[in-house]
Amino acid sequence: MSTATAPATTAGTSPPAAAPTGSLRAAARAAAVVAHRDIVRQLGRPGPVVSQLLQLVFFLLVYAVGFSGMVGAVDGVPFSAYVFPGILAIQTASGCISSGMSFAWDREFGFLREMLVAPVPRWSLALGKAAGSIVPCLVQGTVTMLLAPVAGVHIGLRGAVLGLAAVAVTAAVFCALGLLAALLFRRVETLQQVVQLLMFPLLFLSGSVFRPDQVPSWLSTAIWFNPLTYAVDLLRQALITTPGGGHLPHLLPAGADLAVLAALIAVLAIGIRRRLGR
Repeated sequence: MSTATAPATTAGTSPPAAAPTGSLRAAARAAAVVAHRDIVRQLGRPGPVVSQLLQLVFFLLVYAVGFSGMVGAVDGVPFSAYVFPGILAIQTASGCISSGMSFAWDREFGFLREMLVAPVPRWSLALGKAAGSIVPCLVQGTVTMLLAPVAGVHIGLRGAVLGLAAVAVTAAVFCALGLLAALLFRRVETLQQVVQLLMFPLLFLSGSVFRPDQVPSWLSTAIWFNPLTYAVDLLRQALITTPGGGHLPHLLPAGADLAVLAALIAVLAIGIRRRLGR
């Protein structure tokens, strides 16, 4: 008479744990849903898009082209061309930092109120919000570069690719900054005031409309601590060349600018992760 025996197992060992592919798949799906919803919502509301395009036209025609005749050239480059990368960086930063406002409104009254209790990692919701803001910023950046000849800037294929890459990195930095601000300031009214207060020094202390290496030392210190400075410096190297084919004077090499922006993304992402929890 034979008896059935259970499969032998090694004492003190347990079956290997399954890889968390299901949770990662759920996180990716949640991020995609949030991003898709934000993109569709922005496409369905053309008012803000038209407003930003009108602001862009104002900057190009009045600010860049208008002041070009008074200022002249900067290192052999017309002033309108010199400030064009700064205008592009400002447009990207102001559009993406508003992702924090969108996150705050949705957290309090909208879609994210239900998503925050869903069985998905909370960081996936922040990732979806960031992606939903970065994609429209890339589209706006493309439109802006198509208008570059108005400012006297002629961008080749290589410059366009490098410029869009710089726009994507800039958008990621300021999306993360906006999301972290939304997590630090829970009240929507307070967040709105903080963002407005934050934008002025970011915009005007970035070297977007002046040479940052020709300012007093006290102002130079503030410029070095401004994240938008490195975005402007990177875009200026990607898009503008001197009549001799060289680059304009810059604060850091392009690789160093990129490294600083990548480090900022990492630091902000850690802050967002800690504030969101699991």
